[in-house]
Amino acid sequence: MNVQVTNRRAGAMRRAVLAAVGSGVLLISLAGLARAADHAVAISGFSYSPRTITVAVGDTVTWTNSDAQAHTATANDGSFDTGTINNGASQTVTFSTAGTFAYHCEFHSDMAGTVVVGDGLPPTDTVVTTRGPGSGGPGPLLGILALVFLVALGIGFNRFRPA
Repeated sequence: MNVQVTNRRAGAMRRAVLAAVGSGVLLISLAGLARAADHAVAISGFSYSPRTITVAVGDTVTWTNSDAQAHTATANDGSFDTGTINNGASQTVTFSTAGTFAYHCEFHSDMAGTVVVGDGLPPTDTVVTTRGPGSGGPGPLLGILALVFLVALGIGFNRFRPA
């Protein structure tokens, strides 16, 4: 009879540890998704809107042209160049380095903008789509997974500790 009880406890302990480890792995794999976001800059009336945008390292900025004329978003320091963006088209740049990047249109010298890239900076634009599961991004899911992880870990340690 003691052998059956021990085997049940060992099986339950294995399940609790597997649940905790599985939750932890999922939590870690989703953690990187919480930061990357897509930001939009509209090109209209020979101007960029917003003119200055603040994003986090790893985020992308997509320029969409609604003017009849072609435009570019070309960094003054040469760090990025969207190439020609025709009417109705878009080009995206991912920013992997912190810094302030002034840019202009190669065809229209009076068009200028700035991308400010920093760690942990809040975005300044209003069109942000966080990548991750669900419309609210992975934030709520990460909280639930963390709770499941902690509960499973607590059950495993408290229920099966030696008397």
